[in-house]
Amino acid sequence: MDSVGKECFLNGDELYQSIVGKSACDVHVLVGQLLIGLGFKSKLIGTQFLKDAILYRYEKYDVAHVNYNMEIYTYIAEEQHATPASVERAIRHAINDCAEYGNLSAFGGLLHSRLTAPGYVPSNTELISLIVEWLDLERAKGHILNTAAKG
Repeated sequence: MDSVGKECFLNGDELYQSIVGKSACDVHVLVGQLLIGLGFKSKLIGTQFLKDAILYRYEKYDVAHVNYNMEIYTYIAEEQHATPASVERAIRHAINDCAEYGNLSAFGGLLHSRLTAPGYVPSNTELISLIVEWLDLERAKGHILNTAAKG
């Protein structure tokens, strides 16, 4: 644990106010602010892969079942000149790092989900899906400007 300590992180309501604020913003900005607010480290490549996966899944939200291994990880791997396995592994590492040192439980407060349980670490698919659900709720509230992809 770093010297800052978890007590310096915002709770769910404070995190929401700091991310969403008073005016609507682009979904790319919102996702970036959310990940940083949760304590994901921007220096980890898995954080960028996670952001890319969330945005890809958000744009394909109307599809009933998205195959993460065959579709999302492959798409990101091709874009980043990596393998799907390394993309999945990097995202998992970023999530585990955030669960240990970050404020992942605050996101559970936003959706009232089980991410608030002590020691619980969501899977890649679960976290991406929960964030996409949250983004869809924010879009419905008018907090996201970029609605063309959902259109």
